[in-house]
Amino acid sequence: MLLRVIPRARTFCAATTMLTMIAACSSKTRGFDRDAGGASGATGGLDKICEPGAQELCYGGPPSTMGAGLCRAGARTCNDEGTEYGPCEGQIQPAIELCDTPADENCDGIINEGCIYPSCADVPAGSPSGVYLHDPGASGAAEAPAVYCDMESEGGGWALLYNSVGSDQGTTMAFWDIPYLHRFGSKGQPSLDTNVYQGWLYHHGTEYRDEVEDIQGKVAQLFHARSAGIEPDTLHFKAPELVSGDSEIYAAQFAAGWSSSDFDGDTFAENCSVKYSRVTQHYSSCWRYNLGSDADSPVDDGGWGPHLHSASARLLGLHVDGSGYTRVKRISRWVRW
Repeated sequence: MLLRVIPRARTFCAATTMLTMIAACSSKTRGFDRDAGGASGATGGLDKICEPGAQELCYGGPPSTMGAGLCRAGARTCNDEGTEYGPCEGQIQPAIELCDTPADENCDGIINEGCIYPSCADVPAGSPSGVYLHDPGASGAAEAPAVYCDMESEGGGWALLYNSVGSDQGTTMAFWDIPYLHRFGSKGQPSLDTNVYQGWLYHHGTEYRDEVEDIQGKVAQLFHARSAGIEPDTLHFKAPELVSGDSEIYAAQFAAGWSSSDFDGDTFAENCSVKYSRVTQHYSSCWRYNLGSDADSPVDDGGWGPHLHSASARLLGLHVDGSGYTRVKRISRWVRW
């Protein structure tokens, strides 16, 4: 079921905008000859304004929309007498945005603006990766949360559940101090360029994919997994299953436990979150990747953020910085249902 929010009405320009000429057309270059008695010639006294058969571009929509989305200019043709142009043919002006196509019908540069989908998998095939509105329960809520969808990897339809982006500003590590009470909450704006956490997606996910991007920009998939749901009290996955990828990362960061600074659900004797800079995530004892902490001393590493076990990075052909746990550009978790 696709829901739709009708965008605010736009005012379109009624005047026809003349654009670049396909063929030159003179403006009142001359009048037709008149006979000795002053009677008008073949044009009945009308001035010739263009060359018969000449064409020029035309467009009736707002100039800023021409060439955007589906909007295109048309052409109009000078009549046989050269006195006027015919109608603008072939133009496409802005129309109401549709939710079941991958096109920008209203030509504002935003695909499927105002459309609400049950999941990223319901976004029309062929749509670009980007931010879409979601209502997984099809409740018809007035406000639907925005989700970043990957529409290209492994068939597309993946929602970004979390994204940790390294930063010399030292703000990333602190971002991941998420208390137990907010385990299903949202934090940050959905984007691959910023830190984001949308824990509410755990309620819906049955298929997961973790990926990493190294400092040099190379992206690798860490693992692909499935589950039968999630335990809401512990955030342990129900019947987790590895589909493909690194089994050790899967075991440490998916199939085991979950901890925050105020909840110890991992398999280590201590609380892994407390031990590693209060970073909230899935742990075993404790990790192969971390969203905010280093395992080399000092573990805060200036607050940089995401780190990957260097041995795992080498196996994936990723850049390493010479330490035991290397800085990476980002670590992302995607979910599909």
